[in-house]
Amino acid sequence: MRFAIALLAALLLASCATTYSLVEPARHTVRNVLSVEPGMKWNKMGSSGLQGNVEVWTLDGPALNTLVFFTGVNDGEPLLASRAIGHKQEEKPPVFHSTMNPLEIQELMQAAMARHFQSTLAETHNLRTQAVAETKGFRFQTRLVGRDEVERHGVFAGAVSKGKLYGLWFQGAKLHYFDRYLPEYERILASAKLIGPAAP
Repeated sequence: MRFAIALLAALLLASCATTYSLVEPARHTVRNVLSVEPGMKWNKMGSSGLQGNVEVWTLDGPALNTLVFFTGVNDGEPLLASRAIGHKQEEKPPVFHSTMNPLEIQELMQAAMARHFQSTLAETHNLRTQAVAETKGFRFQTRLVGRDEVERHGVFAGAVSKGKLYGLWFQGAKLHYFDRYLPEYERILASAKLIGPAAP
């Protein structure tokens, strides 16, 4: 009986740990700085486990796919940092600097992925120029195998504007999920605009 009660409590806590809100396929503002227009319904995660100027969406759950919006990473801030209570960090995470070029940002992303996800494999490749949010930017592909041993492919597109890094990183399980939703990512990326004080 005690075991059943403990199990039920654990399940309830797990279900309440992350809240989701529906993002309709219409023009949407992300953290008051990035305007995008998705073509399908997404779920915005209320608590993604990441700290800083980020917002995370998912279609099928974070274990299968995520779209991470970087909405103005400041000079000296990490790309991926955990907000989990009691999360032990033996060393400081690698940080973004406004003077970094695209290749250095790609290398930063690779180091950040390896550290944050405690991955057995973290790669970035195929760096090229890309207009992002009507700003001259860049994009590259990512490949990640985390502790769950699931291989995930991804694509990051970003730009530095007014000393801050803005970007969209979509990643999903290699089998089925990444290729299936890549066109939707491309649609959102093409629709992205910096607004308000972030506008170039």
